[in-house]
Amino acid sequence: MKYYLPFLFLLIGFGAFAQQDAQYSQYMFNSMVINPAYAGYRESLNVSMLHRDQWTGLDGAPKTQSFVIDAATGRENRVGLGLSIINDKLGLQRQSSAHVNYAYRLPVGENDSRLSFGLSLGIAQYVLNVSDASVGDADDPNFGAAGTYFVPDARFGFHYYNDRFYIGASGTNLLANSINFQQVGNNTIATHGRHYFVTAGALFNLNESMKFKPSFLIKEDTKGPTSMDLNSFVLIKNSVWLGASYRTGVNLWKKTGLNNGTFKQNSLVGVVETFFLDKFRLGYAYDYSLSKIVTSLNGTHEISLGLILNGKKKSTALLTPRYF
Repeated sequence: MKYYLPFLFLLIGFGAFAQQDAQYSQYMFNSMVINPAYAGYRESLNVSMLHRDQWTGLDGAPKTQSFVIDAATGRENRVGLGLSIINDKLGLQRQSSAHVNYAYRLPVGENDSRLSFGLSLGIAQYVLNVSDASVGDADDPNFGAAGTYFVPDARFGFHYYNDRFYIGASGTNLLANSINFQQVGNNTIATHGRHYFVTAGALFNLNESMKFKPSFLIKEDTKGPTSMDLNSFVLIKNSVWLGASYRTGVNLWKKTGLNNGTFKQNSLVGVVETFFLDKFRLGYAYDYSLSKIVTSLNGTHEISLGLILNGKKKSTALLTPRYF
């Protein structure tokens, strides 16, 4: 019976939400995982690692790891190059992917504004670990042998920003239809559909030592409820971010076959990020679910570590690129 309960949450995640991309609470500090246009935007060598443990203590609950490295090159550091590696496990299914990211940034308008376009190409591996399953029927064909499938993938995005405002949009899983799910079995690997992201935010000076940054993120897959994050952060003395987010599902328009009573994963998130030794960033986020189905479970923990190395070249980046 080990995986009967986790399968309940797998069905909730894939059937009700239809939001299948890995979930992050610190995406604002690790943005290249959702938008390739962020590659090289710091105009320095940037390394970021993240681990997310959702519903801690529950067998089969989602666990996610990501590794990102990117840098800028070319004339005036306009070209951004990056590599992102993601491992996401949920119940018996594991998805691993690696993407090469390319971005090109153009100076536009005034106030050091920049417009960046990004493209990401990669490959994803889908694995069904049937050996971990505990099933009532030993002859169930869906659990007869392990399934492993490789799928090409592409992402695209843009990002506009200056020293006080930013907006970006991106699409992921653009080659998701490369798997013939009729052939491999509809119940074998959960189909990953295309996902779309829109994010924007602004920065306000509260006083000499504090800055305020409100922002939002909308995630859409066109089949399930739209997911929206509302974020509010305060930066203290350019060294510590303190923030909170509210995540909920919203129905932006009428979707065919969507029940308005569909379960929505409402949650509150607390985030703290600190910069130290001029090069390192350490972050922690805690998600507390407000949904009745999972309030009895432990919360979600997410920790991230970043390293920023400025090269010998003179940077043409904004004076405060880490704000966005």
